[in-house]
Amino acid sequence: MNKNLLLFIAVTLLLVFTSADALVDEYKVIKVTGKILYKNSGKAMSTGDVFQANTPLKFESDNSRAAVISKLKGRFVLVPPSKSQKTNLVPAVNNISSRSAALINELDLKNHFDGKYLILHKLELPVSESNFPQNKEKFFFLSYLYRNEKIAKKLPSDGNKLIIDENDLFTIDGKKINPFNTKMTLYYRNEETKENTLITTFEPLFPDYENLKKEVKVILDEYSNKDDELKFVEVKGYLNEFYGKTYDENLKNWLTQFNSY
Repeated sequence: MNKNLLLFIAVTLLLVFTSADALVDEYKVIKVTGKILYKNSGKAMSTGDVFQANTPLKFESDNSRAAVISKLKGRFVLVPPSKSQKTNLVPAVNNISSRSAALINELDLKNHFDGKYLILHKLELPVSESNFPQNKEKFFFLSYLYRNEKIAKKLPSDGNKLIIDENDLFTIDGKKINPFNTKMTLYYRNEETKENTLITTFEPLFPDYENLKKEVKVILDEYSNKDDELKFVEVKGYLNEFYGKTYDENLKNWLTQFNSY
């Protein structure tokens, strides 16, 4: 057979297989909430799985969903299909970065903590020194219920920063307890006037860090060839959708443990 013909056939086959690979619509699983099963195997979907868009799936409930990612297409949320949807892959939402300037007044603090709020080990949030001086007489504290007992924890400070330290928050009478998620109320205390100013009630979230590391690593691995800014935006967007909103500096400090970031 003519050498040129053999070369032509080889190149053609290479292009065919390359094109076929490119057409494979694959996604990697970041996190599953609820339960999603692969119909063919009956196996439950879990973090790190890779599946194709046309894989038959069974959603155990209407609330089941998964965060998934594609190197080519980006991040999506996998949801149960509906009559109006041809696909159950919904583009994920990225949120803008939170401001780094000091929070000035009570409304600023209330808006900042509103809703579910993810705290990664230790949050250091700048607040106005003139409106919220912090010393022995004036300070912030958090109140929450533990075994039907009301716990009030004075928050440490560092100059103009409001600090929520997971280890300190969950130490009661000198004994460490396991962090748990519950509503907490933030107050500002003036010892001189014996007044407590209620700032807000919110839902701080303290994650399972081993699971969270695995989930975030999926995103960072899929975006290994992207710049740090895009990686940060994608991680923050994911956390906002599946956990709660975060403070940029808190998240950046936590992300430094990943060598690829």
